[in-house]
Amino acid sequence: MRTTRGPMSDELKARIDRLKLELEQERAQVNCMGNLLEKSNNQVFTFYHISKTIAATNDFHEMIHLIMGTLRKSIPFDRVSLYLLDDSRKKLMLTYFSGFEISDKTSIGIGEGVPGRIVESGEHSHIHDLSLFYETFSDFIHIPGEEKRDGAYIGVALKSRNTTVGVIGIDCREKQGLSVDDMDFMALTSHQISIGIEKASLFMKTEQLSQLDGLTSLFNHRVFEERLEQEVSKRSRTGKPLSLIMLDIDHFKQFNDNFGHQEGDAILKELAVVIKGQCRHTTMDACFRYGGEEFSVLLPELDMGIALKVADRMRVIVENHPFRIKEKHPGTALTISLGVAGLSGSDDIRPEELLKKADEALYASKRNGRNRVTASPAPAA
Repeated sequence: MRTTRGPMSDELKARIDRLKLELEQERAQVNCMGNLLEKSNNQVFTFYHISKTIAATNDFHEMIHLIMGTLRKSIPFDRVSLYLLDDSRKKLMLTYFSGFEISDKTSIGIGEGVPGRIVESGEHSHIHDLSLFYETFSDFIHIPGEEKRDGAYIGVALKSRNTTVGVIGIDCREKQGLSVDDMDFMALTSHQISIGIEKASLFMKTEQLSQLDGLTSLFNHRVFEERLEQEVSKRSRTGKPLSLIMLDIDHFKQFNDNFGHQEGDAILKELAVVIKGQCRHTTMDACFRYGGEEFSVLLPELDMGIALKVADRMRVIVENHPFRIKEKHPGTALTISLGVAGLSGSDDIRPEELLKKADEALYASKRNGRNRVTASPAPAA
């Protein structure tokens, strides 16, 4: 017996349509759950790798560079800036940035710009539409005078022991391109980043202390030997001149014998400040306490002629400086003797030989009456 199918009933059509809709909704829910799972996995990956980076390196800039690279895998940002409070806690120093160019060191005051206000309040900031922000406020999100553009911004406070120590700001070119979830995730990672910064800062301070003389705060003898070798090796490649000054205090033993070791230590500390004031110690030159009352100054890229002028200027400044010992004991004289050696042109001697020449020149000054500068003979060809 044959049967023929009639037209599909309206009820059956409606049921099929409902099933299709339910299937599409289920697929959308599965996709949403998949996206959430992927995002969650990315965040776990980010947390893990940030922790791994913090544990693996003590270098601040390397650490932050690696952390930002990891964050970019979870949050779509183009530019980033990181400000930290200086030691006085009155200025914010731009210590890391990416995505824009800056020629000079940048600092801002607390409360200045979005980064300054975040540090002042300790609260995070989320700007969904930068074009609207720039139209409304004459302000900046990264640096003063920055290029204004569309996009979105997130800034989070960096805190250590419940105290705000800095701020990280990120932005992207798309309006609404950074979500509330992104800000929450940045806030979570900020705790890790703060720990990493504190660790790197403590390591750097410890490293600096190990390089400094405890009394004068000049570089110590160990650092002198390392830098001398580095500078001699460098000038052998570049051919640029290098000069070395060795100096010590005339009749220093008499100061200790007559006035005591505390007064002697005070003289050494004051002299260190005077020496640094006559050098490019923040850029090229390096000042050291060689040992006892003896000091040394490395002068990269300065030939003997200029180095001799620097040494003699230093001698005169010291002779006329109002050391406290002179105020306490009127009529007391305080002078230094100096020896200068240098390398230029095709000169090629070992670091210890350059040191020996400067030392011999120093003792020639001592033998010939003190309070004078003596130049070492040029190296033999």
